[in-house]
Amino acid sequence: MISFKKALTRYLIPLTTVGVIAPAMAQPTSHKIRTHSKKTEPRVVAHPGAGTAPAAAKAAAPATPRQVLAPVAKAERINVTALRGGTVAAALDEQRRSLGVASVMSREQIEQAPETNLSDILTRLPGVSAYSDMSGGQAATGESQYMTIRGLDSSYNAYTLNGERIAPADPATRAISFDMLAPFGITSIKVSKSTTADMDGDAIGGAIDIRTPTAFDFSGPYQKITIQGQLNDNAAQIGTQDLGGTGQVEFARRFGKDGRFGVYATGYYSSKGVLADAASPNTSYSPTLLSQAGVTTLNQASELSTQQLKYDLFSSTIKRYGGSLSLNYRGDHQEVYFLGTYGQYNVTMNDNQVSMRGGNSGYNADGIYQSATASRGQYFETDDSAQLLTTQKLGGITRAGDWTVNYDVFNSYGVQASPNQVEASMYGNTTVNGPFTFDVANTTLPRAVASPAALGQLYNQNIDRFWKTQGRDSQSTADMFGIHADAAYRFHSDILKSVVFGFKISDTQREAWHHPYFHDDNNFIYDGPFFGGQNWPYYNGAGPVVGNIPGKNVNAFGGATGDFRLLDRSWIQNTTVPYKYQNDPNGAGNYTKNDWNANTSRGSERIYAGFVELNLQAGPVDIHPGFRYEYTDFSGSHWKSNGDDATGEFIRVKQSYGSPLPYLNINYRPTELSVLRFSVRRALTRPAFGLINGATTLSLDSLTNRIIAVSQPNPNLRPTTATVFDFSGELYNHHAGVVSASVYYKQIQKFIFTSVSGTSNSSTLGGNVPTNAYTDNGTEYQMPKNGGGATLEGIELNAQQTLYFLPSWLSGFGVNGNITLQHSTAKSNIAGHPNTALPRAPEMMYNLGVFYNRGPVHFDLNYNYIGTQLLSVNSSLPDFYLQPTQRLDLSLKYRFGWGLTGTLAMQNLLNTPAYWETMGKGKSYLAYDGSANGAFVQTGRMYLAGLTGQF
Repeated sequence: MISFKKALTRYLIPLTTVGVIAPAMAQPTSHKIRTHSKKTEPRVVAHPGAGTAPAAAKAAAPATPRQVLAPVAKAERINVTALRGGTVAAALDEQRRSLGVASVMSREQIEQAPETNLSDILTRLPGVSAYSDMSGGQAATGESQYMTIRGLDSSYNAYTLNGERIAPADPATRAISFDMLAPFGITSIKVSKSTTADMDGDAIGGAIDIRTPTAFDFSGPYQKITIQGQLNDNAAQIGTQDLGGTGQVEFARRFGKDGRFGVYATGYYSSKGVLADAASPNTSYSPTLLSQAGVTTLNQASELSTQQLKYDLFSSTIKRYGGSLSLNYRGDHQEVYFLGTYGQYNVTMNDNQVSMRGGNSGYNADGIYQSATASRGQYFETDDSAQLLTTQKLGGITRAGDWTVNYDVFNSYGVQASPNQVEASMYGNTTVNGPFTFDVANTTLPRAVASPAALGQLYNQNIDRFWKTQGRDSQSTADMFGIHADAAYRFHSDILKSVVFGFKISDTQREAWHHPYFHDDNNFIYDGPFFGGQNWPYYNGAGPVVGNIPGKNVNAFGGATGDFRLLDRSWIQNTTVPYKYQNDPNGAGNYTKNDWNANTSRGSERIYAGFVELNLQAGPVDIHPGFRYEYTDFSGSHWKSNGDDATGEFIRVKQSYGSPLPYLNINYRPTELSVLRFSVRRALTRPAFGLINGATTLSLDSLTNRIIAVSQPNPNLRPTTATVFDFSGELYNHHAGVVSASVYYKQIQKFIFTSVSGTSNSSTLGGNVPTNAYTDNGTEYQMPKNGGGATLEGIELNAQQTLYFLPSWLSGFGVNGNITLQHSTAKSNIAGHPNTALPRAPEMMYNLGVFYNRGPVHFDLNYNYIGTQLLSVNSSLPDFYLQPTQRLDLSLKYRFGWGLTGTLAMQNLLNTPAYWETMGKGKSYLAYDGSANGAFVQTGRMYLAGLTGQF
């Protein structure tokens, strides 16, 4: 059998070359718009935010002030085409003229998509996928949070807004939370898969640049009002908040002499309700058969059983609001601009959980694993999220003869917070006699199995009483300031067209803290010692029975839990929040300095970068060699306890390193509508702030205080580096059509992955360790580690075409599709598990779409598929995987006239799960992840209706 790599190099590359060049030669070499002759000189192309290189001459109405030199395919003739910013045609034109492999999504395409979050919309681009996880319940919102390019984890990408970096507020990743980026007031998004020397070097996966409009993107005065309503069917069926709505206003004007001044502004507000149902094991698996009880790893057993299950209902209210402002002046030789954005994302989330807990578990006389008894538990948690992102950029472009100088200062400020996170536990003294087994054969809805009488007792919610609460506040911030300048000089020669050089300096101040409400994050007992009562045990809580706690009963999980009560959020918070950070000497304990500081870290990261890039042209070939050097200087501190459970000190962590990064991009343009590309470059990815300087966090069983999972930082992490090769061919036409094929190969060193093991990575747990907490053989220890070498190789095919050649009204139809096939291998350096796939690298991703746009009617039907992804590498258990995600979305628009357009849209028509984590690559067993609730998560369908008025 021929290897994957040989298939790429021996067959696909030659076929792509022939397939692009042959039809390209038959393409006409001139547009029909306007053509004039000119001497050989570089073409100036609007290239918003793709890098720091300026143009050597003025471009007509670019979307943002950045421009990049691109060569002319035929030296004798230059085609001048005026394309309005934000259109599909403008996006394809920028993609074609790009110096490297790129995909561009236009404002038109964003507005046609039914999704209300940007990350899900971007998955329509080839090689782009999105995901969220359940550690903070994010997948339960039904929205993706992070982006990946060609299957590499989101932390391997560079993220910019209007060409400058976005501060990553999440300490656990370099990735940007797309929660804060609403799909309003965006003119285009460019995904660069092969970057250039003028762009940030930490982009092994690629770079995503989001551009906001300016007044120069519109042909005249512009104003638009959008209103939209939406309904979540899952919430409607259960009876939680199911309705939401969106409002947006946009305004653009040019004024002054010759319209040289421009202002654009937009503001938006959206709110929606979502309900998610989730099921998962609540403890680790054991072999079902006694004959296999001695296996060393669970994947050696033919069948597995668990002794606990949990069922969660997540009810969320999601609110977004913000806007953007652009102020511009464009003269003959000088441009000045200010670009600002503000985005707020707030989630109010309640997690209500019922658990079925087996007791006295072991093998019966027939050698089958079962539990002799079972008890019921109920749990409640607020899992709110408050995120903020602001960006400001002030700069200009100065042109003088053959010189063009581009300069700006910028700031980005990000916040991620979880305020007033309260969790409550309810248990009782009723133990139900079985025997019980826990059937996991139906992985989407596992059930407890016993006699009807035993299940009837277990299903009664009033066997549990309100026992205790815990609480905490957490927040992380990133405040980035920077300055950038570059200069381009245009040569009047046949081969060397221009040279671009520049620098960029950024400084990011980071802080993260996590304050438990009570000493050592201990239990705050309802009517306990703080209030003069006893230190009640879990089986004899002093609070009301579950049925008497304010709330309402709902029908959920097909009766698998019996009673299911959604508890009143305010009632539970009022039992806890008013007493936070106080002493409870006879209960939780006295609050100490260690409690306040134990999960606190601070850091400063300065990055100094300089680059030089040449623009060479030899006939239809343009060559762009470049070199970039980045020096990283990181210093930080985190709290270390003295071991007395009361005091400690901040200790410092430092890292500094230089990264030389060479680049080479070559484009062969046989005609105006075809291009063959090759690029090779070096790139890096720095470890996330929290992975090297973070806090140790614990997940506990609320009943027994058993430590389920320990997550620890690793101050010895080193940056990941890679050599990246790209080869592609693209063929365009005059009818919004494109066919492209790409192959890529990434050779990665020191990749970062999450190691899960059954032994501690440290001599101390650190952080706040609750009194009487303990570990056992089932405790998971998680730590980020550098692996060895890794490779990622893949094929990417893309096609888009309007069917203009069909007769009459049928010519309004169009089709699009793309597929990415890839393979990854990595050396984990874990004993017994040396080789693995790269985390978050699916072997297949594809989109299939059909659209119609003629007269007043437009519709768009799109199917998205993202294949199985590795989530974590386990030393003894089977690895954890995310099963394929797939989604079918439909959007319908009708233009009534008078500037009014109506919209109907449906998301997730097939009602597929939002998140499906398994133990092992197959679907046989839901994952037991001690750090999260929910392994199989469904959020239902979303229906939308709206009206837009453009005047």
